[in-house]
Amino acid sequence: MVLVGSGDSQVPAPLPTVLKEYTKSAIRTQPRDLLVWSLSYFKCLEDGRVPPVKDRLEFPVPVTSEGISPGILRVLQRQLGDTKDGNVEWASLAEACHSLGVRKNAVKESWDLTEGAKGCESKPWDHILSHLAIRNSGNNQDTNKNVSEALQHVMNALTDDSVSKRVLLQRVLDHYARIHAHIHSQDPNVDQNAVVLVHQDAQDYLTDVAQYQQGFL
Repeated sequence: MVLVGSGDSQVPAPLPTVLKEYTKSAIRTQPRDLLVWSLSYFKCLEDGRVPPVKDRLEFPVPVTSEGISPGILRVLQRQLGDTKDGNVEWASLAEACHSLGVRKNAVKESWDLTEGAKGCESKPWDHILSHLAIRNSGNNQDTNKNVSEALQHVMNALTDDSVSKRVLLQRVLDHYARIHAHIHSQDPNVDQNAVVLVHQDAQDYLTDVAQYQQGFL
């Protein structure tokens, strides 16, 4: 054992503040694996990247088989949604999701469902977000309700306005098209002609609403 006298050691001035913020962040985020999350948290701080921290505590803490929640989608959007070309590499996606406790199979399937060249190392983040949101929507018999829930999760993840929660119309329509098409494609009994009509009606309605809200929803 090595004994160090009190006069030989000094606590770095920023350390108490860093540990305080870390504790508050851990409480808000409620990570599935605290050790994995902590490693990612401090690595992000060191690299000057956005840490895996939720805006606020989700209560009750969401418990899903795939580890996805609205709060986690919002964290991922902040971490991965600001690249120059809008794409995210598989390694970055896997690392970010792992630190937040998202199941690997959910991440891999969302990646595989996103269009991209065979063997490509990066894919459009917005498309991946759509598929992750779908996996967090309820397994309702009403497919339109599933579409609505998934779209709401996406809008919550995208918004920069904490008061109105508004999102640009075109971004909403892009996500809606992907979510609507994928969810309805999973129902073998659905009338695809009716699906097209519902999509068009919904798009027209959202566009009309946005006209009165400066292009936002």
